[in-house]
Amino acid sequence: MRLRASVTIQRRITTVFEFLTTAGSFPAWVAEVIGADGPAAEGMGIGAQLVVHTQGLVGEVSSTWEVTAYEPPRRLAVRQLLDGGPCVEARWTLAGAAPAGTEVWVVADIEAASFFRPAAARLQAVGSQQLQDDLERLRRVLEDTESRDSAAAARV
Repeated sequence: MRLRASVTIQRRITTVFEFLTTAGSFPAWVAEVIGADGPAAEGMGIGAQLVVHTQGLVGEVSSTWEVTAYEPPRRLAVRQLLDGGPCVEARWTLAGAAPAGTEVWVVADIEAASFFRPAAARLQAVGSQQLQDDLERLRRVLEDTESRDSAAAARV
């Protein structure tokens, strides 16, 4: 199943890419994430691993993701590392947009088993909406940070 979402963020592409690829920033924009661990910028690259922590029904759940593409400041791809479970892959593509903005596209491929076609269609709709909501949170966080930085600079 393929999910898609996109957003335009009024921040420079390098700023967006840096925030998007910093594990510590995940809780600010990815739903359900309560923490994440991963390499610093200089250690990030293909083969790097990220551990993402979410709150499950019985406590904290951790998942490990491997970076499969890393091309600053334009492309990041990850895949979840599972033993025999459903596969999840996500790819973000960034492009500069005038004036001083960034277009962000994400495509996620998820293996989901369902005996009922309507259930799979509903899962796809919910998943696509969640991706869009995450990108909107990313936009708000980055644009709000820029607004605060501009206001602070104006006061000085």
